[in-house]
Amino acid sequence: MGSDLVSACIFCAGFLLGVDLPPRPGLSPEIGLSYSTLDRQIPSTSETPHDFDVSDVTPKFVLIGFGNAHEASGDLGAGTPAFEWRVRVAFGPSHDDQIRKSTIGEPQIQTDGTGRYENFALLGRFPLGSRDSIEIGLDRRNQHATDVINIGGSAHTFSEQRSLTAERGDGAVGWRHRFRNAELAASVLYAKLTGVNATANAYYSSSGHAWGGAVEGRWRSGGWTFLAHYERLSGSLDVLEESFPDFRVRHPNGDSTLDAARAGVGYAWPRSDLFVTATYDRERLPFVSLAVLGTEIAALDGGFHPDSHNKEFFGDLTFRYAFSPAIRARIGLRLATGQETVRLTDGVDDRPPVTLEVDRRGRWGGGFSETLGFPELTLFLGMDFAVGAAR
Repeated sequence: MGSDLVSACIFCAGFLLGVDLPPRPGLSPEIGLSYSTLDRQIPSTSETPHDFDVSDVTPKFVLIGFGNAHEASGDLGAGTPAFEWRVRVAFGPSHDDQIRKSTIGEPQIQTDGTGRYENFALLGRFPLGSRDSIEIGLDRRNQHATDVINIGGSAHTFSEQRSLTAERGDGAVGWRHRFRNAELAASVLYAKLTGVNATANAYYSSSGHAWGGAVEGRWRSGGWTFLAHYERLSGSLDVLEESFPDFRVRHPNGDSTLDAARAGVGYAWPRSDLFVTATYDRERLPFVSLAVLGTEIAALDGGFHPDSHNKEFFGDLTFRYAFSPAIRARIGLRLATGQETVRLTDGVDDRPPVTLEVDRRGRWGGGFSETLGFPELTLFLGMDFAVGAAR
């Protein structure tokens, strides 16, 4: 029960078959609460001459789960169960905020809206002898929001309404082989990617499939555990765009790639566990549908096509403590920061392309009065319980 299912990020890697801390043996329910942010902002430069342009989305999750696990025999493997099934569901409301202010005559653009996240994950791990397991996983992360946008109007008025959808659904089938205090795994990955951004002046829809694979290695020595994981998916999405005034249908390029590398280290004491991971995540997508900026609103309404290249670093820390053999508490913290390049090309006339350099960083407590350099935050608190004989 890490940060992946309760992160505000929809398209970053979820590491569907990877685990951080070993799950509890036997039947166990789990519950949790989470707060998360995804922030995007454009610093003021000569190419983007405004005071600031910032946007964020902040979901608050409730997570419940239930599962069963059996440990590998003897000293085989590095903590991944030989047998496991698990179901997790994370639902939560979200809030959108955005504002752009300019000193050179561009209209101020301000957005406010609400939405919801509906996430779930299913995992099955089935042993083939003492050393091998087949792994199957399904994962869906979805956010749908409805916003009102004020373009150059007075306070408490709005120019148009917007509907946003961001969705990633994953499937994975893999094989895990266990050695003495080590294990290697490989899997085939599939993802369905969807992004929709619809206003009165423009409609942008992208949907399609990506295929790829993942490899993972784990090694255990005493109380220490070491992890390395890499995955990559690519595909071409079906893109449909139309905009004011004639709403002529366009089908620009939809090439997309998702890849991520993760390294981690953990240590186990008699009653507690600590696991720390670092992840480098890259995404190329032919749409923008999370924390859309005011500059992007104006460009999309004007008929430009977005091509987003995002590079982001994630740091995750998970600590678990057993109050008793039957009750364990868990706290998780994720900090993320990165840089996104959005290239806007004209789909209507022959206007020159525009490149936006977007910072992925937070604004903790700063409101919209200034841009700050804090990382994006995900904070998770949870507990799991033993059913039957506690171990």
